[in-house]
Amino acid sequence: MKKIGWLVGCALLLLLMHGSAQAQLGADNDLSRNWNLRAGFFIPEREEARAAEGDVWVTFGAERKFYEAERYSATLSIDYYGSGKIYNVPIMMNLRGETNRFRYGAGAGFGISHDLNEGILGFAYNLGIGYTLLQGKNPISFDVRYMGLSTGGGQLNGWQFTLGYQF
Repeated sequence: MKKIGWLVGCALLLLLMHGSAQAQLGADNDLSRNWNLRAGFFIPEREEARAAEGDVWVTFGAERKFYEAERYSATLSIDYYGSGKIYNVPIMMNLRGETNRFRYGAGAGFGISHDLNEGILGFAYNLGIGYTLLQGKNPISFDVRYMGLSTGGGQLNGWQFTLGYQF
């Protein structure tokens, strides 16, 4: 029950931060814009996790900008990566940048997960680089992110490779 309360509290904090950022920064309130949908594969870092559920897992996610400056943006994201009974659902606040067609960024938040033994909640983070393959109204990008989770003994840490569609 304590974990559920912590989860609800973090979600409310993110929503409040998102709402206050929109009010202060004049962000776009149209929920049909500023999304990045991505899908790809995840390679877990630990041999124990790979032995239990395979070397390559599925990953997908959604990310929405709530603040945008010239080359930088702040986003909220939710992802899923896993295979079988092992998975993580990180919910994060991110800072992303883009110079020419190169993308980079980092994020932090919490992860709702299940490792080899139990369901756990922990601090989640990501570091990433990428490249915009197709520019225009709806860019397509390729990203590589290191996804980390503070709990589970590193079983849910690893590399995420995704193609993203932005609209």
